Amino acid sequence: MLERIGFSDVEKALVDFLVVRLSELSDTATVIAKVPDPRPARMVRVSRNDRKARVDVEDREGRRGVQLVLDRPRVVFECTDDAGNAAGLAVLVRSIVNAAAPGYIGTVWCDHVEDAGMENDTDPVTAAPRYTIVADLIVRGKVLA
Repeated sequence: MLERIGFSDVEKALVDFLVVRLSELSDTATVIAKVPDPRPARMVRVSRNDRKARVDVEDREGRRGVQLVLDRPRVVFECTDDAGNAAGLAVLVRSIVNAAAPGYIGTVWCDHVEDAGMENDTDPVTAAPRYTIVADLIVRGKVLA
């Protein structure tokens, strides 16, 4: 019988992780998974988006391997700052995320972070400055009883 593997909510783990890391650097950005109304002036939105194309051969060729204990979320970080420093916030968030592996992101063990890049992605509706970071993570699940 195969083991049942459970995976943590990577969005929540990353939100909590970034809140702590940014506060350690005295950064006031709001870190969220869902944008509230009204939208914060300076924020990082974390979302899992596995629909975006991956950069690795295993996913391009449909080979996922036998290590079912691993989850490979693609995560998008949207950084906005109405004061005009969205790029600076994105650079900071990108450095924090890339330095997280190998190690714990909250209670989730992260083996590897594959940085897929950062782009200037000005919000088309509000024209707010926004930078987007995309990263592929390799995180471990836990065997369920």
